[in-house]
Amino acid sequence: MERCSCAPVDFRSRCFPCPLRRCFPMHSFHPRTRLSRQRIPRRGFLTDSAVVVAGALGSVAGAADLGRARTVSIFHTTDLHGRILPTSSYEGLDDVGGFARAATCIRQWRRESPHSLTVDVGDVVQGTLASMERGGQLMFELFNALGYDAWTLGNHDFDWGPEKLEANLALSKAAVLTANLERGGKSAGAFDGTWEKVVPWTIREVGGFKIGLVGLITPGLASWLDSETLGGTAATDPGPALTRAVAECRDAGAEAVVVLGHMGWRFEDDYANPVRGILTGAKGIDVYLAGHSHQNRPAWFVDDVLCTQASYYGVHCGRVDLTFDLDARKLVDRRVFTLLMDDRYALDPEVMELARPDLAAADEQLARPVATVTAPIKGKGRGSRLGELFCESFAAALAKHGTPVDGVFHGTFLSGDLPAGQLTVADCWKLIPYENLLVVAELSGAELLEVVAEDAGDPRSDRTLWPFTVVKDGAGRPGGLERDGAQIDPSRRFKIAFNSYDAQSGGRRLPKLQALLEAPQAKRRLVPIDTRSALIASLLDRGTVG
Repeated sequence: MERCSCAPVDFRSRCFPCPLRRCFPMHSFHPRTRLSRQRIPRRGFLTDSAVVVAGALGSVAGAADLGRARTVSIFHTTDLHGRILPTSSYEGLDDVGGFARAATCIRQWRRESPHSLTVDVGDVVQGTLASMERGGQLMFELFNALGYDAWTLGNHDFDWGPEKLEANLALSKAAVLTANLERGGKSAGAFDGTWEKVVPWTIREVGGFKIGLVGLITPGLASWLDSETLGGTAATDPGPALTRAVAECRDAGAEAVVVLGHMGWRFEDDYANPVRGILTGAKGIDVYLAGHSHQNRPAWFVDDVLCTQASYYGVHCGRVDLTFDLDARKLVDRRVFTLLMDDRYALDPEVMELARPDLAAADEQLARPVATVTAPIKGKGRGSRLGELFCESFAAALAKHGTPVDGVFHGTFLSGDLPAGQLTVADCWKLIPYENLLVVAELSGAELLEVVAEDAGDPRSDRTLWPFTVVKDGAGRPGGLERDGAQIDPSRRFKIAFNSYDAQSGGRRLPKLQALLEAPQAKRRLVPIDTRSALIASLLDRGTVG
């Protein structure tokens, strides 16, 4: 079951095939070659993890020769997801990334480029036990220590509810930039309390030049997160919000504008990543820093906006160089690139010292055994034994909570078969990588069949309606439901558990389910138990599975 549009997109080739035949493999350019904007089609792009340089706007060479050029650099990370230590890339490259390595790179760049800013493009905290144990506070302690200047909210920064997010907002010394948010009928920049820190834009004077920074979040929030978890916050259309913020920023004297957008590269725009839609024809934007889609895209253009994206988990660190003519006070050159954070970059000592207690505590918890798997458990396809184990575990946790259910609708995260042996907390994190809460609602037999039929159209799904049996019609489509060998009454109502992500449409894959759960007769209820914790608790009670 794919989590959301920011889940891994596993392309195996290092240079992704472009349907427009506008893909330039990196090896065709020397790392220090400067590419003029005209040599890159406006919707073309460059790929791979090596240096990409692009975007001459004027006579930068002449300005440099006269000693009147100054470069302001912006270093950027995105989609760290709580990763501090090196990890693996989606392509299977081990010992890469992690914030500790990115910090070393950023410090090195700062020594080379004294006029600089450091920013992050969202999804900072969710993803590791070390980050989760203190509600994400560790990551913002590290941001503060490294002197980040700004960051924008990502969708996963809302995952743990409003209290933890507000604590992180309060802790952050960096500006929090998200223009397309509303709370209580107010827009970003007019919020009260802790949320007062969230503003659409800011200006930082660096090297004598005013750099405008604007933040955006993906508009897909409501397709993944329920209103309780969002705490009354809603994402608005990013296009109008961006236009207003850039105009205000320019009116306030910004000499260059950089947008931090938690929306990223896709071959085509989608509901969560409308990057082309908001940048086509946009005025006053010099560089767009992308996130959310977990892609390493060193450079591409949307009209005159130079875009770049530094992958995920700190696997790549990104850099923007803006060169100004000191006399004319004009931006004359833009250069962007991303670098792979491999073993050339040592783990930053300050980051490691600050994170050591949290990492040690997490390691201890992750090593804890929870059950013995006596025989391999199949995990592929609908109705797999692993999928059933998940459902059984969630039902058991709900019964303990005093919320018994008649069934569970859930899938696996396509992790494959579970081998025999000792199962640890770390294994459970791999099986269930998100903290989705459980939702209980009442649906009729006929409505359950509608849900199963809707999900049957998704070839990526392995969701199971446990302990029901789906009866196929002559065309192989879901035609009925049975339980204990008997056909169920279509009018009978059943209490069924879902995870909170699926209940919000599962990233627009289950709109019928979302509509059914929003109806008053469904009596939808959010239960404060996350699915991973439910799995761990059930396995501890059982001791052995197989």
